[in-house]
Amino acid sequence: MPTMLATLSITFVTLVTFLVVSGTVLALGLAVRREAPVAQRVRQLVGEGAAPAHRTRRESGSLIGHLIAAVGRYGIGGDRSISQRLSVAGFRGPNAAAIFLGSRTLISFGPALLALVPAVSAGRPLGNTVMAAAVAFVAGHLLANLWLKRRMRQREHQITRALPDALDLMVVCLESGLGLNATVQKVGEERSTVDDVLGQEFAQVASDLRDGRPRADALRALGNRNGSDDLKALTGLIIQSDKLGASMSKTLRTHADLLRTRRRQRAEEAARKLPIKVLFPLALCILPALFVITVGPAVLKIGDLSTFIAKR
Repeated sequence: MPTMLATLSITFVTLVTFLVVSGTVLALGLAVRREAPVAQRVRQLVGEGAAPAHRTRRESGSLIGHLIAAVGRYGIGGDRSISQRLSVAGFRGPNAAAIFLGSRTLISFGPALLALVPAVSAGRPLGNTVMAAAVAFVAGHLLANLWLKRRMRQREHQITRALPDALDLMVVCLESGLGLNATVQKVGEERSTVDDVLGQEFAQVASDLRDGRPRADALRALGNRNGSDDLKALTGLIIQSDKLGASMSKTLRTHADLLRTRRRQRAEEAARKLPIKVLFPLALCILPALFVITVGPAVLKIGDLSTFIAKR
């Protein structure tokens, strides 16, 4: 009992120390990054600009978000691809990369310290303790990366599925007499109301065009920040057709048919992969049970027969 109380007290002290040190680092980070009064006044006058709905409303005014971002600035594992991956996943706030790195650092180091410090204080073998802490660190690190990859795949899939319908709406707008800029704005307004990812992206492009950004640059940025190959092909096609003066409505209608064909081909490919995917659960879970049910009675009878012969 005293040993258990000592272990609990050591764990509590370790947790409190970790929180205090993290809070101190976060407070220092917030003090360093505090915005100047002139910059605050300019931001109030100019405004933040149109931001997609997925840009972290949670991170803009949340104290916890700022604290995690401060940890992320001192976190490990940051590289140039983090911002691009977060952009593809839909997180594009000014502190998005710092918040992700801070969260990954806390998820990695927190369980590792909780596994390491109490065990070392209790005098347990160092090899097993270090191994457990390393496993906890790697598990937290991989868990954060896997979550980010899953968000990226989900968002790319949503954009790919929404593209043909958005192109049909663009064709209708163009044939009704609207220009390309007005068409992009209309599609963004219509599809943003139904919480569509692609509609929010078109709304962002329309905001960039209103701010005076060249149309080609705004469209290229649309493809680059989302990572969808179909969306990149669409933006390149629109830019090329705009330069050559081709009929935009015919071009988009043809491209919409092509995207529907690709979507049908992807569905057929997934259907062809299904038997292979079902093979492993079938071999590991169903076939052994069938084998026991079919062969089991025969084995029991053979055993009884062997016993009867041995008695004779």
